[in-house]
Amino acid sequence: MTGTDRTAFPENTSPPGAPRGTDASATPTGHSEQGSGLAIGTPDSDPGVDISRLRSSLPAIATDIGMGLLFFVVARFEGLRTAALVSAGTGIALVPLQWGIRRVTGKRIDLFGGMALFGMGMLALSAGFSWWVQSDLAIQLKGTVIGGAVAIAYATDAIFHGRWLGRRLTMYLAYTDLDQRRLAIGMSGVGASLAALNTAFALGMSREVWLMYSAWGDTIASMVLAGTAVQFARRPVVAERA
Repeated sequence: MTGTDRTAFPENTSPPGAPRGTDASATPTGHSEQGSGLAIGTPDSDPGVDISRLRSSLPAIATDIGMGLLFFVVARFEGLRTAALVSAGTGIALVPLQWGIRRVTGKRIDLFGGMALFGMGMLALSAGFSWWVQSDLAIQLKGTVIGGAVAIAYATDAIFHGRWLGRRLTMYLAYTDLDQRRLAIGMSGVGASLAALNTAFALGMSREVWLMYSAWGDTIASMVLAGTAVQFARRPVVAERA
């Protein structure tokens, strides 16, 4: 993040005999010995990032990819309605699986990114919608319905300063400087944007093109939009005055 880092340069705390701009704790190569070998206070470091949080989210990321692959394969061979039902049922089945893994291994494995209850609600809505409707077009528009529901849920949470969804989500992101209300606002925008994209592909493209978007393009769009929402939610750090 050259030239755009959020943190101010640290004050020079070197003793009088040390050369200006150096730190007495620095090694001959110029790197600090603190922070497990990482330089502390350099322009390239970002104190708002905690990589350990990102590692804890890897099972949830793998789950999302696996669910997308499952939907794509089943839809190609059995149809959209069956794929939607299978995906929703598999997602719901992951809840007791997650509980069992935790009980047996004693490790806190999280397959839903900390949003198990919210995810269960969306899966139940998805399963009910898929069971009720009969046409392929309605199944294709399911993403529009889910995206709209997510947008409304996060917008409602933002009105209450992100005390539920926004706060919960901050616990599972690799950033420690997130404003939970701004995050809820951003995620509401993500839901609305994904709903609009899905509608455009469902109504303006062929079934095959929409299927490719639903399986892969939607995931990429989600990652880009969510990343933008997270950056929007980060609290700016005011540089220290000289």
